[in-house]
Amino acid sequence: MNPFKIALVEAVSDLTHVYSRTYLPRVGLATMAAVLHENGYICDLWVKPMTEAEKASLAGYDLVGIGSLSSTIREAYALADALRKKGTRVVMGGPHVTFLPEEALNHCDYVVRGEGDETLLALVRLLEKGRNPDTLKGISYKISDKAFQHNETPDLVDFSKIPSPDFTRSPQIGTHEIPPIIITSRGCPHDCSFCSVTPLFGRKYRFKSYEQVIDELRPVQHRSVCFGDDNFCARPARTKSLLREMIKQNAVPLRWSGQICVSAASDPELLALMEETRCRIVYVGVESVDPATLKKYGKAHTVDAVKKCVENLHKHNIGIHGMFVVDSKDGPQTPKNIVDYAIKTDIDTIQVFSITPFPGTRAYIDNKDNLLHNQWTNYDGMHVVVQPEKCSAHEMQTAIIDQMQRFYSMKRVLTSYRIKRGWRVKYRLGGHLLLKQWIKENADYIESLKAYFPLNGLAVA
Repeated sequence: MNPFKIALVEAVSDLTHVYSRTYLPRVGLATMAAVLHENGYICDLWVKPMTEAEKASLAGYDLVGIGSLSSTIREAYALADALRKKGTRVVMGGPHVTFLPEEALNHCDYVVRGEGDETLLALVRLLEKGRNPDTLKGISYKISDKAFQHNETPDLVDFSKIPSPDFTRSPQIGTHEIPPIIITSRGCPHDCSFCSVTPLFGRKYRFKSYEQVIDELRPVQHRSVCFGDDNFCARPARTKSLLREMIKQNAVPLRWSGQICVSAASDPELLALMEETRCRIVYVGVESVDPATLKKYGKAHTVDAVKKCVENLHKHNIGIHGMFVVDSKDGPQTPKNIVDYAIKTDIDTIQVFSITPFPGTRAYIDNKDNLLHNQWTNYDGMHVVVQPEKCSAHEMQTAIIDQMQRFYSMKRVLTSYRIKRGWRVKYRLGGHLLLKQWIKENADYIESLKAYFPLNGLAVA
């Protein structure tokens, strides 16, 4: 009997977005590739844009799994449609289809909802035996044109027992090209209203062992590493122990970055270890400079704490990328207030996003009656997709662009050098060029927002 062959494909877009200048693919499919390989299956992985010949080769697999975000779901659906026309079975997973499985099942045979590390393996075993996954937790599928089967939600996986992502399963990646992204934990208790992490992964933190993290660091230790945890310093004591272990085992990378919360920067011991292990920059969800908005978003910090956070990080020669969100209840003055604050506190780099209600989040429920459209390609944070209450959508989009241009002006690029943070010049120049390219690509979208205007609080085209 021929072996059951699986291909896993990460849907990617060639459109400009905030992370266009970095190559950090998601690790979910690479983790599932490792699980399948360990269990004796032939599994190939595709995480970069595919040639037409590579896409055509997918028809030779018994099952193709496609992962996607909301912003890349268009590409995912197009690939799934093409494969099913050729008779290839398709399963889809990721945050978007987890929360909109019935939409996805118009394009695929099965949806894996939530964490797929164990569910996909179980599905493959059933399909290989010609059995129906009617009792398999976490699976959705069609039982007729208008009826769907949504099996029970699966339990959260034991993250400490899941193998490391295996990017060597990809013919697109050489042994010396392993993406320098490492995830040491899953889950987050903070439950921010606009974030899909908690609905997808739960509020309980789960961690890899120090040994597994060190093993993942070894092949990329000579490079700039990103710890891709949703909150790398979620439990400061654990983070400090991990950093000490990296020092002890000589596993400190060339430099590293990661996402932390504001409160983490109030721990001197943690900051000293971050500096010693060559942390270059951290990504901090500041979100707003308005106390009421911070409360609405479910953030634990105060505006005053942000200033201290920036000062403490800079004392340890660590940069900060401030992540801000403009709410639908904000007016066009809000982006200016954010940039004024970022300049005053000397935040190194920033992103100012418009509230983006991803399916599965509280923000999606709160804003569902004021969505301008469901063109998912534009659900990337950079596009205004919710009708603001105090101005037109076009005014808000323009205000965000204008203020981002002010922050990343060439004058501010050329005057951004700081001792031990000289990289700021390069990073801000990157922001300047990225913004310029995004505006050019999205001129039609920006113009189209003039068709939307507020009327009794609703968006009318």
